[in-house]
Amino acid sequence: MDRATLAELETERIAAALASGTSADRWTRLVERAGEDAADLLQLVCRLAPPERIFELCDLETRQCERGAGFLGMLPDQIPGDLPVPTDVDGSLESAIRLAEVRAASVEALSETMPDYPLSFSGHTFDPDPVGDVPAGWQLDVDVDAIRAVLDFLDAGKPDAEAAAAIARMRALTEMMRHRRELGYVPEPLIDEDGFAWCLVHAASRDPVDALWKWLHPQNLFDLSDLFAHRDDYRQLIDRLVDGDRLAAYVLGSIAPYAPPYTPFEDRLSFAVGWGIRGWATQETGGMNIEHTKDDFDRLLPTLIHETFHRLQTSIALANSQIEEPGFDRITSQPFESGEDRQLYRALAYVMLEGSATYVATPEPADDTWSDDATAGLALLKRIRAVNASTEASETYDELLNEGLRSNGPFYGLGAFLSRAIVEDAGRSSLGAALRRGAPFFVERGLQLADGVSLARSDKLAERINHLRARLEDAT
Repeated sequence: MDRATLAELETERIAAALASGTSADRWTRLVERAGEDAADLLQLVCRLAPPERIFELCDLETRQCERGAGFLGMLPDQIPGDLPVPTDVDGSLESAIRLAEVRAASVEALSETMPDYPLSFSGHTFDPDPVGDVPAGWQLDVDVDAIRAVLDFLDAGKPDAEAAAAIARMRALTEMMRHRRELGYVPEPLIDEDGFAWCLVHAASRDPVDALWKWLHPQNLFDLSDLFAHRDDYRQLIDRLVDGDRLAAYVLGSIAPYAPPYTPFEDRLSFAVGWGIRGWATQETGGMNIEHTKDDFDRLLPTLIHETFHRLQTSIALANSQIEEPGFDRITSQPFESGEDRQLYRALAYVMLEGSATYVATPEPADDTWSDDATAGLALLKRIRAVNASTEASETYDELLNEGLRSNGPFYGLGAFLSRAIVEDAGRSSLGAALRRGAPFFVERGLQLADGVSLARSDKLAERINHLRARLEDAT
């Protein structure tokens, strides 16, 4: 039997065809490494014509990184330099074995680096318990148009570049990419519409090289490999999420108690796909990348609450009146004279924004590390206060801020710790009231109420926070 015959053989007959003879041992090794995917994997390798096309996998890996869809060194490279060429059946088996080993190593690295990333659907049903009344006039539009378009494109299997470019320009996807760009700490190159369209074309392709690349790693092609592999599951998931108004009611009912009375709110919640980041919010919409939770609703729902609360924050938090455009820049800046005060205020604002959203999403976390984060976060704020803006580069501030925020850094837990103290003292709506008075008040008040973590009155950080609060109150 040659490669061409094996490539066209009915999948269920491959095991019998290779169970005896000179290829039996290699087939056994492949089954041990690839499991139920062994026959499909071998057939893909056998369909490479000429067999040297296997080296196109190296080119795909390079181009994926160049387009901002790589793993930024967090996960290992995939294609070994000594990959066997599948010139005959035994060579095809050796190549398939090697690729199966690559996938196994990639999945293991993924589970260690991103342990919360689910590799499959669990079959959970979407039936959230009511959490409270939605205030009159509040509205949340759930946008799944981009995910539907991606799934339709993947189903069709016609990788038209123009159609892919049109999908990449859809609002949920452009806002997802905008958030990634505005974070400031994601290294270049950053994915853009052209890069996403390139990933989409290869994800929809049935060419054996593209099919192998998708099989090798669920996060290849900016996680579109994952969507391709579970297309039916994702379609059923989004259908359940938009069935009726249950999702919008659950999210709005969860955040409403924390808003000051008579606060209006009308917004949009968008679903997208994107490597390495689960939830996001821009000045246009809150959103999440759906593959990071799949149907794990215990993680999906808090993410949606967190990001939607960010959108509420833009309406209620104290803002810089000199900035007209809505968004987080209005909340994270104030026109203080000194650079040190402006940078400290920015850090305090992010503690307030990320921490309060973290608390609202999960007010009673199973693994409460907030007090530890509070200690670490205060230490980081002291380092930020100590920087001399006139003699040290602005990159120093950015590095310290990123240390507090990157990968759910200590600023999240510090802010959640302070939020809990504020709520326990005066009720849930007091959290929104604290946001209205600004970040220095939020931090100072939370520290006054919190148990176990505090700043001494003589502490220079405490003095500076008090100074900033007083300046803002005088200005208003």
